Amino acid sequence: MIKKVIDGIDPSVMLYLINAVCFNAEWEEIYEDISIMDREFTNVNGVKKKVEMMGSEEHNYICDDKAEGFIKYYAGRKYAFAALLPKEGVDVYDYIAGLTGEGLAETLKGANDDLVYAGLPKFKYDYETSLVETLRSLGMKDAFDQEKADLTGIGTSEDGNLYIGNVLHKTHIDVDERGTKAGAITVVEVLCGSALIENTHTVTLDRPFVYMLIDCSTNLPFFIGAVTDIGE
Repeated sequence: MIKKVIDGIDPSVMLYLINAVCFNAEWEEIYEDISIMDREFTNVNGVKKKVEMMGSEEHNYICDDKAEGFIKYYAGRKYAFAALLPKEGVDVYDYIAGLTGEGLAETLKGANDDLVYAGLPKFKYDYETSLVETLRSLGMKDAFDQEKADLTGIGTSEDGNLYIGNVLHKTHIDVDERGTKAGAITVVEVLCGSALIENTHTVTLDRPFVYMLIDCSTNLPFFIGAVTDIGE
């Protein structure tokens, strides 16, 4: 799914630490042609795009004070797809900025057995970014400093102290009527420096939303992202 992650190896690079995850699963109930319709998706810039919207009835409604959504299972129910659609007037980026691990866990844990008329657009995309500034903002600073880094547990070099030069993250996801394919790679570059249904809900993902792939044994997401645009 991810054909290439490193373009070339600089002579100063001593090693790469590479972590990868691959996910390929069919829905518990595959969408039939009759449940797929042409609809519009309004992207983050307000531009409307034609999409194929997959309709289904789900029975796991989730919500918090700023969004609502649903959980949809893959075959075997070991994994699930969850989506949260910010309420009208709530910017998706503001919603993401306010998310916390504890709050997200509570939202998933609090799923209600309510009927949800769900609309999920087909989508796929690739994304890549450097995580250096993100990790620095979380407090991981010395590892990127040529003088302060201590990676002696990994190795040493006669040419100088080892430190992290870059952390590259690359993902791919494809959601369609049969299921989901997703892959992610993170590369750390080490340099030498040298119950009864009482309520019903309609959740149509026709504007930017947050999604997760969940490990049902822990109820924790292992892949998370946001769809802000679809198509060319």
